[in-house]
Amino acid sequence: MGRYIRYWYTYRTAVAVVIAVVLSGVIYALYTQQVACDTHIGSCVINISVHPEDRLIAQSNPDPNVVIVGVDDASVSKIGVYPVPRDRYAQALRNLQAAGAAVVAFDVGFPDPRETKTDDEFAKALATSTIPVVLSYGADNTKPAGGKMVQTGIDQIPLKKFRCTDTNPDPNVACKNTAPNVALGSTDVVADSDGVVRRIPMFVEPTCFSDGRCDLPIINPLSFATYRAFVLGKDFQTGAALQESGRSATFGTAWGEPLQVDDTGSALINYFGPPRNYRDHGHYVSFGDVWDGSFSHDTVNGKIVLIGYYLTGVHDEVLSPTSVGTQMPGVEMHANVIQMMLGVPPRFLVHEPPLIVFLTILFLAVLMAVAVSRLRVSWGLIGTGAALVLFTVAIAILANNAGLVPDLFHPWLAIALTYSGVTAYRFLYEDREKRKVTRIFGQYLKPEIVAQLAGTRGGVDDILRGGERRDMTLLFVDIRGFTSMSEAMAPSDVTELVQMYLDHLSGIIFTWDGTVDKYVGDEIVAFWNAPRRQENHALLALRCAYDLVNRAPELEQRLLAKGLPPIRWGIGINTGPAVVGNMGSRSRLQYTALGDTVNTAARFCAHAPAFHVLIGQMTYDLCKDYIAVDLVPGVQLKGKSAETFSIYQVTAIRETTSSPWVAFPTEMATQSHHAFTQQYTGQTIITAAESGPREILVGEAAEQALAGSEPVA
Repeated sequence: MGRYIRYWYTYRTAVAVVIAVVLSGVIYALYTQQVACDTHIGSCVINISVHPEDRLIAQSNPDPNVVIVGVDDASVSKIGVYPVPRDRYAQALRNLQAAGAAVVAFDVGFPDPRETKTDDEFAKALATSTIPVVLSYGADNTKPAGGKMVQTGIDQIPLKKFRCTDTNPDPNVACKNTAPNVALGSTDVVADSDGVVRRIPMFVEPTCFSDGRCDLPIINPLSFATYRAFVLGKDFQTGAALQESGRSATFGTAWGEPLQVDDTGSALINYFGPPRNYRDHGHYVSFGDVWDGSFSHDTVNGKIVLIGYYLTGVHDEVLSPTSVGTQMPGVEMHANVIQMMLGVPPRFLVHEPPLIVFLTILFLAVLMAVAVSRLRVSWGLIGTGAALVLFTVAIAILANNAGLVPDLFHPWLAIALTYSGVTAYRFLYEDREKRKVTRIFGQYLKPEIVAQLAGTRGGVDDILRGGERRDMTLLFVDIRGFTSMSEAMAPSDVTELVQMYLDHLSGIIFTWDGTVDKYVGDEIVAFWNAPRRQENHALLALRCAYDLVNRAPELEQRLLAKGLPPIRWGIGINTGPAVVGNMGSRSRLQYTALGDTVNTAARFCAHAPAFHVLIGQMTYDLCKDYIAVDLVPGVQLKGKSAETFSIYQVTAIRETTSSPWVAFPTEMATQSHHAFTQQYTGQTIITAAESGPREILVGEAAEQALAGSEPVA
């Protein structure tokens, strides 16, 4: 395992998983900060409140049991005065009672006295009401305190005469006799850190309780108080109350499942549509029509009626998750809470448990890390997009069917950051690997193969793991008579000739996917089947040898154009086992091959005439269907048995086993060389090259040698 983990491909996967785990912890910490900032509990250090799950809310029609009476612009025009006098509210209440409304709730504050006459009229209507009436009781501000919210600031309790039948009008004295059909409901809301109201406090301690001006330790929201009155009817003053225990709220036996609340006693609001959803679907009556009685009684008969502002310039509005640039009237928010409770079963929402959020983040991050580390970057990007879509669709289905409010942003963040982090690491780490591969193999292989090697799983560690024995094909090529020729040339000409020769032949070797092992003077050593595997390595070497001979005139033409002599070379090829790897001293390493196969190929090259290719038995056996050969007699290599060791000269080659034979271009190359030799003016150098180890011939002796006759002593 230790050896395997060293390979960069596996190492990359391990590092990717570590990145995923670290990111999961960081993202979960951001999630806890969002919860702290939204609920205003705990330390809110990093305020990042993002709720894409708001877009998953499925819209539906309003509940038929809920109607909103809006104090709107048309109402003010009809009444002719604003603020609306309280005797108008009294008349509207009487008209609603006469029309058969089940419950009436006022999302309108009545904390201060107005005209005595109109106040008394409204107080009389409340005291004589035969249906439950809920009055709003809000505060300037609230603060969390042990499973509830506590009102702070200026007390905005409705006037005592509106809720009590006491003869003592002193507002500082607690109410002794509550109006029989009047209840109070909190209109306090606490927005999340992004300003959106997603939850409503279910348990609120009113300011009047702490001041001793009332004996109500807890009041419930206007919406629940209205719902409770609707469900209990005439028993709403004495019936079951909302109870909280262990972050769950119950209401007698009315709910099969409890309502989940947070540490502040607040519950999530299930919004059933965008702002003005009730008005757009006909569950709305203008307050002016109710006041003057010009509304249809069937609209409110047996239903919950909520009275609130729909008036331009009155900012009794909230941002809801369903708001898209438009705020929702506060009374409509309460209507949504009531509709949530009226469902059978109630359509309560629950937050995804924190542990599930963490496990989801961790699972998605690790899954993406493993996938991205093992895929190409482009496929990783496609996979990331697919993961985001599939996760979102699955969560949307789950949310709509299970009443779950999932956390979308942080799993999205985990997927995106894991892809970004692992990809960035891959670019940094793999770029280093590619540089290492390029540094080691760039001088041996053509760029395309270097790029392929850089992308292998094992990387440099896999390629250079201490040497390996494998079957290989070695090719040696050497200029004939170069030593004698170079002695008669200027050093700069020797350098230029060798450079052009090596460039030309190395380019051909690269064309046939060969590895240039080394240059030894004018000798080139190349091999196939290393560092990457090549099934047809012997045939590739032979096709390369064909091109080395066939394209010899190209090089000779360029040499001649530069005033340099044409040259000839011989080629030796051998196939067999060899040890290949990074070898050398501690101060200098080289990727090379060693073994008898290498030595034998070198000896073939030494015996090969100009523009001839000599091969061994194994090379012939592997390629015999593609090449024609002649047995080379009279050549005996030291240490090799003449009975078992054969040397062949390649005479023809073909593309496939059914293709026609093509003669090896030895004769063509020889004739071209002769033609270029005749054009070359430096006869001294040419003669030296062709005379081998003999002394350099000049003048008449050189001309005779060129003519094919022995020079005169």
